[in-house]
Amino acid sequence: MRHFTLFVFLLLGLGAARAQAPTTVSGRVTDGKDQSPLIGANVLLIRLPDSVKTGTAADAEGRFQFDNVAPGRYILDASFVGFAKLSQPVTVASQPVALGTLALQTGGVQLKGVVVTGQAAQSVQKGDTTQYNARAFKTNPDATTGDLLEKMPGVARGADGKIQAQGENVQQVLVDGKPFFGNDPDAVLKNLPAEMVDKVEVFDQRSEQSRFSGFDDGNTTKTINIVTKVEFRNGTFGRVLAGAGPDHYKASGNVNNFKGDRRVAVLAQSNNVNEQNFGTEDLLGVVGNSNTGGGGRGGRGGGGGGNGGNAGDFLVNQSGGITTTNAAGLNYSDAWNKKTELSASYFFNRANNRNQSLTQRQYVLPEQANTTFTQNANTNSVNTNQRFNMRLEHKIDSANSVLFRPRFSYQMNDATSVVDGVTRIAGEEQSRINSLYNSNNKGLNTGGDVLFRHRFPKAGRTASLSIGGSYNQRNGGATLKTDDTGSALNNLNQTNTLQQNGGNITANLALTEALSRQDQLQGNYTINYAPNNSNKYTYNLVNGDTPELNESLSNVFDNYYFTQSGGLSFRHNAQKFQGSLGVAGQYSELYSDAQYPRPSIGRYYFVNVLPNANLNYRFTRQKNLRFNYRTNTSAPSVSQLQAVVNNSNPLQLTIGNPTLRQEYQHSVNFRYSASNPEVSSNFFALLNGSYTQNPIANRTTVAARETTVTPDGADAIRLPAGGQLTQPVNLSQEYSVRSLVSYGRPIKAIKTNVNLSANANYTQRPGLVNGALNYARSPSFGAGLTLSSNISPNLDFTASTTSNQNFVRNTLQSRLNTNYFSQVTRLRLGWIVGPGINFQTDLVHQYYAGLSSGYNQPYALWNASLGKKIFPGQRGEIKVYAFDLLGQNRAIQRNVSEAYYEDVQTTILQRYFMLMFTYNIRSGNVVAPTEPADGPREGRGFGRPDGGGRPDGGGMPGGRP
Repeated sequence: MRHFTLFVFLLLGLGAARAQAPTTVSGRVTDGKDQSPLIGANVLLIRLPDSVKTGTAADAEGRFQFDNVAPGRYILDASFVGFAKLSQPVTVASQPVALGTLALQTGGVQLKGVVVTGQAAQSVQKGDTTQYNARAFKTNPDATTGDLLEKMPGVARGADGKIQAQGENVQQVLVDGKPFFGNDPDAVLKNLPAEMVDKVEVFDQRSEQSRFSGFDDGNTTKTINIVTKVEFRNGTFGRVLAGAGPDHYKASGNVNNFKGDRRVAVLAQSNNVNEQNFGTEDLLGVVGNSNTGGGGRGGRGGGGGGNGGNAGDFLVNQSGGITTTNAAGLNYSDAWNKKTELSASYFFNRANNRNQSLTQRQYVLPEQANTTFTQNANTNSVNTNQRFNMRLEHKIDSANSVLFRPRFSYQMNDATSVVDGVTRIAGEEQSRINSLYNSNNKGLNTGGDVLFRHRFPKAGRTASLSIGGSYNQRNGGATLKTDDTGSALNNLNQTNTLQQNGGNITANLALTEALSRQDQLQGNYTINYAPNNSNKYTYNLVNGDTPELNESLSNVFDNYYFTQSGGLSFRHNAQKFQGSLGVAGQYSELYSDAQYPRPSIGRYYFVNVLPNANLNYRFTRQKNLRFNYRTNTSAPSVSQLQAVVNNSNPLQLTIGNPTLRQEYQHSVNFRYSASNPEVSSNFFALLNGSYTQNPIANRTTVAARETTVTPDGADAIRLPAGGQLTQPVNLSQEYSVRSLVSYGRPIKAIKTNVNLSANANYTQRPGLVNGALNYARSPSFGAGLTLSSNISPNLDFTASTTSNQNFVRNTLQSRLNTNYFSQVTRLRLGWIVGPGINFQTDLVHQYYAGLSSGYNQPYALWNASLGKKIFPGQRGEIKVYAFDLLGQNRAIQRNVSEAYYEDVQTTILQRYFMLMFTYNIRSGNVVAPTEPADGPREGRGFGRPDGGGRPDGGGMPGGRP
C-alpha cells in the first residue's frame, strides 16, 4: 500500500509538472545576403516587463533554442559582429515557438580599431559543455591550436602525447562544428594556428541517431569543437618549414583554404627526427596473437610473429625507437547546397622505425626461487599505410535524411627482429635464446555504414535504420631462426604463410515516441554477424631448405560471432535534469571450427540482460552533473581462440584457447563540471569504475626445469627450463576505479593561469601463475600543478609538474610487492626579446625511484631555439634549433601484469642541431601574424563578442536534437 501511494503521488507530481511545464523558443540566424549560418551569433531573450535576460549562441548551423521558457511577453535580440542587430517581440503561450530564419543585414558596428580593456572570462559551463574563450589565453604568434589548448584548465597531454580533456582522450576535433581530417585530433591541433581560434568547446558528442531523435542513449565521444574567428573563414593560410643539420632533417607544410562552407587543407611532412603528425589508426583489421614479451593484457608487445605478426608490426609507434617519416594528407569539406554536405580525407603514411630495447622482468611465482627474464631486442620495421574516410549527409526533405560513411585503408609492413633472451632462477642462468625473425604482411580494411532517418508528423516520433559492414584481409609470411644454448629442441629454422579474412554485417533499427513534451520512449533492435577465418601453415626447413609441414604450429581456423538484441528505454526531460532508464535482452552465438593443430568444433550460446541508465542534472547554468551506467558483452578475438603456438621466441610461448567464453562488463561514470565566470574558474571531477564478469585473463606457466604442459584445447607442449607459456582463460574478480579532480583559475596579480589536479586509481587483474590464482593490484595516486602565463603574447610560458606514487601488490607473493615513484616537470618558454627576435626553450625533467637496478635514471631533456623574423608582416623566420642540449634523453617504462612486473628501456633520439626556415602563408581576408604589443587582446577585431554553439545543440535539457 505504501508503494502504491508513492506511485500515485509520483504520477500526480509528473502530471502537475506537465501542466505547468514551460516551453521552448527556437530559430536560425543567417546572413541576409547569402543565407549562410552565422555561427556563434549572440541571441538574447528579454522578458517583459522586468527585462530579465537569457542568452545563448547559434550553433554550427546557425540554430538556437531557449529551453524552459515561461509563458509571457518577450523581446528577442539577435546580433553578430558586422551586422545590424535584429529585434522582434515574441509571445510565448503553452506551445513551442518556432521563429524560423532570422536574416541579419550587414552594416553593424565593426570592432576594428576598438580596444576593450578588462579580463575576458576564461570559461563558462553551458549544460554539459565547457566553453573556453581563446582570447583569455595569450600565446606567441606562431603557437599551434595544441599549444593553446594546453593552457586551458582541464586540458592536458597524456603520457602517450595525446590531448586529454576532463581526464579522457579526445577522439574527435571539429572545426566550426564540422569534421576535419576524419577522426585524427593531432592533424588538426598541430597544424591549425592558435591565432585563428575564437572559442574552444569541450563536450561529449552524442551519436548520430541520438542527435536526430533527441533521445540521449549514452553513446558519446569526447569531442573538441574549434570555433574560428570570422576573418579566417574566407582566405588561405598555412605554414611551410624546412630544416637541416648534421645527420638530421625535417620538412613540413600545411595550406588551408577556407571559403564559407568549403574548406580544403593539405598537409605534408618528411623527417628523421621522430615527428609524426597523424594518428595511430594504422592497425590491420585482424592482428595475430604474438608477443615476444610474453603476451597478455599487462605484457608488452615485442617483435615476434608466430601467428603472422603483432599489433606493433602495424602501428606507427611514437614512444619507442627512432622513426623516419614521410606523410601527406588531404581534407575537403563543403556544403554543396542547403541539403547536402560532404567531408572527406585521405592520408598516406610511410614510417621506418628502428628500436633497441632492454627488458628486465621479475616473475611472481608461488613457492619458487626468484625467477627473472632479461631480453635485449633490436627491431626494424617499415610500415606504409593509405587511408580514406568520407562523410556524406543529404537531407531529402524536412522529414527524411540519409548519412553515408565509407572508409578504406591499405597497409604494407616489413619487419625484422633480433632477440637475445635469458631466464635465470635464483641468479643462475637456465636458458638463453637468440632469434632472428623476418615478416612481410599486407592488409586491407574497408567498410562503411548508411543511416536512414525519418521524422514523423507527430513531434517526437522518429525512426532510424543503420546498415553497415566491414571486410578485412591480411596476407603475409615470416621466417624464424633460433639458437638455444639450453635445449637443442629449440634450435629452429622455420617459415610460415598466413591468410586471414574477416568482417561483419550489422543493422540497427531505432524508434522513438513522445509520450508528452517531457517523456519519450525508445525501442531498438540490433543484429550483427561477424565471420572470420585464418589459414597459417608453418614449415620446418629440413637440411636448410627442404620444407616439412609442422602441424602443431599450423592453423586452419574458422569462426563466427552472431548477436541480436532488442531493448526499450524511457527518457524524462525536466527543467533541471534529463534522465533515461533502459534494458535490453541479448542473444549471442560463438562458433569455431579448427582443422589444425587439433581438429575441434565449438559452439556456445549466451543470453544476457543489459540494463543502462543516464542522468544529466543541471544545478545551475554553470554547474552540471552527469551519471552514466552501461553494460556490455565482448567476445574473445580470433587470435585468442586459436589453439596454435606462437613460438617466435621459444622462451616466451603463447597459445590461444578455443574454450573461451564472452565477457560481461559493468561501467559506471560520474562527472561534475562547474565554472564561475566572475573569477574565470573551472572545476571538474571524475569518478568511474568497471567490473568485469568472466574476464579473459592469462594462465602463465614458468618452468623451473624442462617440463611438459598441456594447455586447454591443445596438445602437450614441451617447455625448456626457464621457459614461459601464456594462454588466455576466463577467471573472475576483475575491476578498476579511477578518479580525477581538476581546478583552474587565473591569478590576476601575476597574470598567470593556475591549474591544480589530483588523481587516485585502483585496479585488480586476476591471473593464474603456475596453477595458483594471483590478484595483481595496482593502487596509485598523484597530483599535478600547471602555471601558464597570461602576461603578454611577447612572453609565453607554461610550467608544470606531475607526480605519481604507484604500488605493485600481489596476493600470491607478497614478498615481491614493490612501490615506485615518477615525476615529470616541464617548462616551455617563448620570449620575444627584441624586434622580430624570438627565443624558445622546452625543458623536461623526468625522475624515477623504485624501479629495477640500473633503471632509476633521472634525466633532463632540454631543447632551445633562437629565431629572427623576416619579410613584410614578419611572415618568415630563420631559426637555429638544438635538441637535447644536455645529452641526457632516455625512455624508461614500467609494465605490470598479473604474472610479473618489468622495466623497459628503449632507444631514443639524442642530441642534434638544425637550421630551420619557416614561412607563414596568408591571403584573402586572413590577417598576417604580427609581433603583438603587450596588453589585452580583447576587441582587436579577432572575432565576435560571444561565440560558438555546439554542433549538436548544446546538450541542454529539451535541447534541439
